Amino acid sequence: MSEVEIYSLIRSEIMVNHVLMHVTTLLVVILLLGGVWLIEHRSSFLSVVLPLLSLAWAAAIVRFDYFIHRQGAYLRAVEAHLQGAGMSIPLWETWKSSLHSTSIVVPVTDFITILVVLVPTVYLLFRPAQEFFAVKQWRGGKAYAWGILIALGCLLGCLPFIPKLAQQ
Repeated sequence: MSEVEIYSLIRSEIMVNHVLMHVTTLLVVILLLGGVWLIEHRSSFLSVVLPLLSLAWAAAIVRFDYFIHRQGAYLRAVEAHLQGAGMSIPLWETWKSSLHSTSIVVPVTDFITILVVLVPTVYLLFRPAQEFFAVKQWRGGKAYAWGILIALGCLLGCLPFIPKLAQQ
């Protein structure tokens, strides 16, 4: 298999990971908002379980992001080799790094996406889930809510460090 074919395969894998990341996010948002709507109409165990979906989403996003950046680091090495061998067109990773708008657009859109997941999750954790804990006379409702929220924050807080970590 030639270097160009390897490069193309890895680029395709990165695109698949991007698509999976977006589809996962879209499904989680739909399920969260649908769950909130359902819980507003009747009390349900979903108020306790749906925040776990948000936590799983955050873990999946960290993982997707890590693999995408790790594959990108490998592509940069392949690009350097291909350009050293005489390839004159700029390849994806080289071209992408020359764009300045990405450093503005991506964080803003990521923040909006995170809010769309985080707001319903916080609502579920501190309203319907607490009511469900109280009705069932379960202990640990506040600890559960804060534990999920802290774990979610820690996972999402890792995202800015993923590009550097993936290069190691």
